[in-house]
Amino acid sequence: MSLRSLAELPGPRALPLVGNALEIRPDTLHQVIERWSHQYGALCRVHLGPRNGILVADPELINAILRDRPERFRRLTALEGIARELGINGLFSAEGAAWSRQRRAWMKALNAHQVRPFFATLTDTTRRLHCRWEQAARRGAPIDVQDDLMRYTVDVTTRFAFGVESNTLEAEGDRIQQYLAQIFQAINDRLAAPVPYWRYLKLPKDRALDRAMAVVKDYVNSIIAEARQRLAADPAREAAPQNLLEALIVARDDDGSAFTDEEILGNTLTALLAGEDTTANTLAWMIHLLCRNPMAQRQLQVRVDAALGNERLWSELQDGDALRCVDAVMIETLRLKPVAPLLFLCACEDVQIGNVAVPAGTDVLCSLRAPTRHEDRYPDAARFLPDRWLGQQKKFATQAPMPFGGGPRMCPGKNLATMEVRSVASMLARNFTVEETGDSRTTERMAFTLVPDGLRVRLIPR
Repeated sequence: MSLRSLAELPGPRALPLVGNALEIRPDTLHQVIERWSHQYGALCRVHLGPRNGILVADPELINAILRDRPERFRRLTALEGIARELGINGLFSAEGAAWSRQRRAWMKALNAHQVRPFFATLTDTTRRLHCRWEQAARRGAPIDVQDDLMRYTVDVTTRFAFGVESNTLEAEGDRIQQYLAQIFQAINDRLAAPVPYWRYLKLPKDRALDRAMAVVKDYVNSIIAEARQRLAADPAREAAPQNLLEALIVARDDDGSAFTDEEILGNTLTALLAGEDTTANTLAWMIHLLCRNPMAQRQLQVRVDAALGNERLWSELQDGDALRCVDAVMIETLRLKPVAPLLFLCACEDVQIGNVAVPAGTDVLCSLRAPTRHEDRYPDAARFLPDRWLGQQKKFATQAPMPFGGGPRMCPGKNLATMEVRSVASMLARNFTVEETGDSRTTERMAFTLVPDGLRVRLIPR
């Protein structure tokens, strides 16, 4: 089979200098990319600015690309630059040797053996969310479910990754989440910008971002200071760090060098951002789809009732296999509403993607949702059908969406995130029926992750 060049691929017409950038709004970028993939095919040419790019919307090819990271593909250099400017250049945006050494510390702290002992603490946090929702249900009050879920995931992340009790679920007033949301939106907007204007001119939103970053960094620096004090007071913790932050502080390379203060700050911010946003949005989209599909919600309730018996919460870790029904709902949610619908990469060397020769330096945009809408892969692809995943472990492994990425750079927080989803979704199904309010107008908004804007629900006690 002869190879094609990028110039031979179909694609939207590009203008000089700006390419296809004028066709894009940052908050609907994913929808534009998906439209192009349907119009021009699973491999097409794009230009998000003056640089050459290829759009990939084939799951087999995307899997191959993920397996070839980080040697042959890396994140866009723009992302690393933006993250460094904001002071959040941690594991997510790092490349090369910096990524390898940071990855070792993360994996040591976030493997399954570290997650299991945390289960009781996770259950306690889920119980607080249950109490909050019970109060709202008794009042008959509609709730901003995404805000509640952001509180929950921040509380879980700070307890698990930093050893800090934030308890935003029971607090009112100013909260760290409102500042974190501004950071994700800014990263998304800056990645989609044709030129880095903020380096020369600060708009009001850029000045607001600076203020948000100052608040978040003060918060994180206080957490780091507390961790250093714990380690100084108890030297035995250095040999057995109790959380991710302590592991980052005590980590040493083969030559004895430690992480810099900048690396510790960047990775702590990365953990806070990634742990809060992705899981909360996944759960919020799950609730939205259950509201829109009452039969699927009822099936989930029946199955969770059988799994939990008289218990109101999932409280025994070994009973997790009985909650495969929750996993099926989660993966079907991620098929239709993936929290990360796009992956922006760059070819590190000359590579071949399918039958296309891709030169080094080419932008590679992977659309993770577009392939899941094809009828040949998913019968009734437009419908929310969680049962398509029950009893299909082989199919799950080969055809499921890739919310946690794949290959060497798979998300190290996968085990904790899956446990959070099981805990909250089973609590919801066991205790409540959820329905969207009449004024709920849920729409998709790309803010680095896929956000359900306008989601308002009412909880009905069971």
